[in-house]
Amino acid sequence: MIQLEPINGFFKKERALQAIYPMRMLIVREGNGFLCMNSGDYPLLKGRIFFIPEEGLVRLDGEITSGYWLSFSSLLYAEFLLQHLDPQAKNLFLNLSFRDLDSHRSTKTYSLLDQLKREINVKKDIPFLAQYLSLFLGYTAGLNGYLAALTLDDLQQVLRFRAILEQFFRQERSIQFYAEGMGMSAGKLNKFLDKVLGKSLTVLIKDRIMREAEELLIHSEYTIDEIAELLGFEQTTNFNKSFKRHRGMSVLQFSRLA
Repeated sequence: MIQLEPINGFFKKERALQAIYPMRMLIVREGNGFLCMNSGDYPLLKGRIFFIPEEGLVRLDGEITSGYWLSFSSLLYAEFLLQHLDPQAKNLFLNLSFRDLDSHRSTKTYSLLDQLKREINVKKDIPFLAQYLSLFLGYTAGLNGYLAALTLDDLQQVLRFRAILEQFFRQERSIQFYAEGMGMSAGKLNKFLDKVLGKSLTVLIKDRIMREAEELLIHSEYTIDEIAELLGFEQTTNFNKSFKRHRGMSVLQFSRLA
């Protein structure tokens, strides 16, 4: 569902780049020449990230000294869209677009890519990789503005936390569990989350559960009782109360509107 490979060498536009999955990104660390698409030719510049639409062959004419070629499935992209509802996110891969990063953001980007490559190589599960990729896309596209101000260490910690949360939010509510996963004390984790995300762990877990509830109510055939059980609620009434506090309407009202 995801492929990330270093790319370098000389390229001629007579031969298209191959990608296993439809969503494609070219990350140029050092290079010169052009990325050639039906819509035109785009310079390969240092620190330039291309977001490439599903349609159309990708051809390079020039040299990439250092870079990455990333492709991933539409399913992984869907997780990104769930977390970024603004039109800029939905249009990110509609037409060819690119973003130029300064040296500071480029350093962060390549460190994150190196880490993502390691996670892929050790065969981390899909929910983990989906969360990591979603935040990476948000960061490189400039949609997660708060991430830009973080240090590289803090940024990697945020990515790690969100990936752990994505794996375990349905069944784990204990701060001690997440703290151990992060290699921190419970107090240090809450301080970190408040600093970088502005929310406590309890609120972040509730937000994620409610977002999942909304998705299941809209896009699944599960009953309300089944959804409550899937999300770790012992009783459906508890699920209904939590949902109403979060959305300002009952589960049944939301289902009817959806």
